[in-house]
Amino acid sequence: MKKTVFLLSAVALMMMAGVQSCKNDKEDPQPTPQQSEFIADDNTFKGFEAWHLNKTLNGADPALKGAHGGDDSTSQRKVYLPSASVTRVDGQFPVGTIVSKKTTWSTGSAITAMAKRGNNFDAGGNNWEYFLLNADGSILVDNGTAMRGADLMNGACKGCHAVAKTNDYIFTK
Repeated sequence: MKKTVFLLSAVALMMMAGVQSCKNDKEDPQPTPQQSEFIADDNTFKGFEAWHLNKTLNGADPALKGAHGGDDSTSQRKVYLPSASVTRVDGQFPVGTIVSKKTTWSTGSAITAMAKRGNNFDAGGNNWEYFLLNADGSILVDNGTAMRGADLMNGACKGCHAVAKTNDYIFTK
């Protein structure tokens, strides 16, 4: 009986020490280094429709011209972020920030995305990389070429998003 009480007491003390150890780690987190580069892959945007729906825009938007169904009154644009807490730090989104947009209109649909790549990927476009996606969120490949880059769509993505330069190239957040 004494051995059982002793054994149970010892186990209880070890468990309390383990819980206290974990508690202290959470109260005093170690800083994590800022990543210098983020390279999106075919898994980066998978399941984007389950992310936080940041904004839904309906109808024509003359500011978009033909991009994202902006010239079609039937268009609907849904902008997704991985979480509602995605935000700028000192006016800039951190490296690794990702955004996706699903646009539907009467004659079609398109899924586009952005990733803050960093590491001087495209300093003139504040290091954003643009993507066209398949329905499952993987990066679209057209004639053997992945549809991604700073100058995707002959620079149209970066050129249009430059209008939102003061918001770090993001229109909706």
